[in-house]
Amino acid sequence: MGNIRIKTPYGYAPLKTFANLYYKEAPSILKAEKGKKVIFIYITPNQGTTSQAYKKEGMKLLADLKLPTGYYFEWAGESEYLESAMERLLFIVPITLFVTFILIYMGLQSMRNALIVFLTLPFATVEGILYVDMLNFNFSIAVIVGFLSLIGVATETAIVMIIYLEEAVEKVKKRTTENLKEAIYEGAVLRVRPKLMTVFSILGGLIPIMYIDGVGSEVMQRIASPMIGGVVSSAVLTLFIIRF
Repeated sequence: MGNIRIKTPYGYAPLKTFANLYYKEAPSILKAEKGKKVIFIYITPNQGTTSQAYKKEGMKLLADLKLPTGYYFEWAGESEYLESAMERLLFIVPITLFVTFILIYMGLQSMRNALIVFLTLPFATVEGILYVDMLNFNFSIAVIVGFLSLIGVATETAIVMIIYLEEAVEKVKKRTTENLKEAIYEGAVLRVRPKLMTVFSILGGLIPIMYIDGVGSEVMQRIASPMIGGVVSSAVLTLFIIRF
């Protein structure tokens, strides 16, 4: 390296003419976080070990570690970001669910029907949970976003089903020639085609995401997976449970 020639006003001269060169081991890249230079030590816990348990054991081992003046260590990375995001979600998710219930009530104008829709929504997430587990996806912010999106879809289809059922019952009351069960069947049958169209359109849009590679594909797959699994149980919820 010392023989690399540098251009000067008087011609080319070797680098060692202007500088003393020495070699030592050091980071290949200088990184910074929070305005301070840092060195990262990357750790991947064993399967089945949570980040909290790993940090607890790590703190025991690092308790007697003595660092030079000005040096300190702290835990960082995805686990810290996830914990920070989870703290915010503990506040945001209840508000989201409350607003969802208010919107359901405003749409149906009936506390009974609003409770029916809202209390049956957890059933819509069953297949989504199973599908996420089958893909071995870890619980993450992207997965939570997927479930919140799924709840929105399940809410919309459930509300429309309730509206169709209410209209069918009102028609029966006016004609008084059919019983209530027949009215419910009539209202439910009217929703079969729209519901299946909704399910297949969602699946058609999301399934390709599970087979793509590239920047951002991992995040998108974790958002899509709860919805792909959940629309199946959402269809069962809408067509077979709410009508009863």
